[in-house]
Amino acid sequence: MKSCLPALAFTLVLVAGCTTTPPPEPPQPERLSQQVARSTLERAQQAYDEGDYAKAITTLKSGGVSVFEAAEPATRLDAMKLEAFSYCVANQVPECRAQFRKLMDAFPNFDLTVAERKHPVWGPAFEAAKRMKR
Repeated sequence: MKSCLPALAFTLVLVAGCTTTPPPEPPQPERLSQQVARSTLERAQQAYDEGDYAKAITTLKSGGVSVFEAAEPATRLDAMKLEAFSYCVANQVPECRAQFRKLMDAFPNFDLTVAERKHPVWGPAFEAAKRMKR
């Protein structure tokens, strides 16, 4: 019996080593796309908050449509709205209106909040884009 103990212990170690948990599943493409879109949006929002509107615009555009195409609708809407606001405060009003038109094409029920409509630049740009849409 003494001679079997080392062999039994070795077998138990081998069996215990074989019962490891499987590695985690790789991220699904949808989740990865959403993560990339959120990360891009966060970088653009940070640039906007720091007053670097040109960087906010280029960050949103650097991802291209593909980054936000696969994103959840709320993320896509937030990115499009931030781009419009960035154009407006960068005094690129025609681009701001065009971005609002794209936003309304993608989200027909989109509207600014009451407070946002009162903004001296993007409020009128949004209303002009809305009139052009009709």
